[in-house]
Amino acid sequence: MSRLLEGVRVLDLSHVYYGPFTTMILASMGAEVIKIEPPWGEMSRFYPPLVNGESSPFMYLNRCKKGMTLNLKSEEGKRIFYEILEKADLVVENFKRGTMEKLGLGYEELRKRKPDIIYAALSGFGVDGPYRDRPSFAPVAEAMSGWMRLTGDLVDPEGPPLRPAEWHGDLDPAVWAVVGILAALRHRDRTGEGQLVDVAQLDIMIAMTGIPLSNYLVEGKLAWEIWRDRPTAGILFGFFKASDGYVYVAAEGGQVERLKEVTGSDLESNEDLQRWIKDKEVRGVVDALVGANVPVAPVYQLDGVVEDPQVKARGMIVEVEHPRAGRVRQPNFPIRFSRTPAAADAAPMLGQHNEEILSELGYGAEEIKALRKKGVIT
Repeated sequence: MSRLLEGVRVLDLSHVYYGPFTTMILASMGAEVIKIEPPWGEMSRFYPPLVNGESSPFMYLNRCKKGMTLNLKSEEGKRIFYEILEKADLVVENFKRGTMEKLGLGYEELRKRKPDIIYAALSGFGVDGPYRDRPSFAPVAEAMSGWMRLTGDLVDPEGPPLRPAEWHGDLDPAVWAVVGILAALRHRDRTGEGQLVDVAQLDIMIAMTGIPLSNYLVEGKLAWEIWRDRPTAGILFGFFKASDGYVYVAAEGGQVERLKEVTGSDLESNEDLQRWIKDKEVRGVVDALVGANVPVAPVYQLDGVVEDPQVKARGMIVEVEHPRAGRVRQPNFPIRFSRTPAAADAAPMLGQHNEEILSELGYGAEEIKALRKKGVIT
């Protein structure tokens, strides 16, 4: 069965979360992603929890890829990289700015060798600007974009900022990087031109605050000030504590009227709805409001997510067979294609495809053995 990105070859030099999540999405849709690591492996291979010595985060973020080790600080390692580049469509890296240039693998050098190459430079602050050389992690972008303050202000405008759950400063930019890469591939296919795709975590996280930031630019009010001053008549939104957990209710307009019928109350405020919910079980509240066509959801811990009937029906938890870790359960690829389904194959072992890739380049068994002995590969 054909795959959406079949025939696209990606050289993945990225590490940790940001870059690997980008390339995992591409690989799941059929791109041939060659993950190039130093001979000792990239750092997320050691992130816990470990399953038979294999990192759970690494196994998720690097599904469907081929694994190759290459010492890019050696001349032989660079030569091999240039040889692989000749048949590549895309290079992805998320090193600190300047690192690739020092290795002789920056965009300007690579496009001299292959003018139609697409080069995705993923970083904290982008390739220019006064902060371009600063190191960055997801929380840095979350802090500087306003995300942490917005999240904290939802709880208490006078309280501390709050870090959002999960690493949105990595994962959200990764999804946008995929959008940019696919657009650049489309342009390359039409014109033959490669280009630099510059994706900065801070830029993306600012874009992701689009609505509250747009409101501030129009009204000059911070988000909590708008929430404070917003009319609440006819709107019932929020978390409500039941006897065995929490539910989230989001009702407005005609939904509020149906909610009043279910509860037998005028429901003039969230406090009125809380009084109706507090002694009931989560499931009973959800069933009652779903029956009245009112938007409602149980507030799950992760164990509840995995067991939800809708999650099971959509196949959002998948079993992957890993050569060392065995069968591991992971989140599935979240988009369904009717004709070109995505995959969720195991992440590669360190250097698993060295021989395959080098053989394609014309290297013989003795040459590969010599490269291993010199520490160019594992």
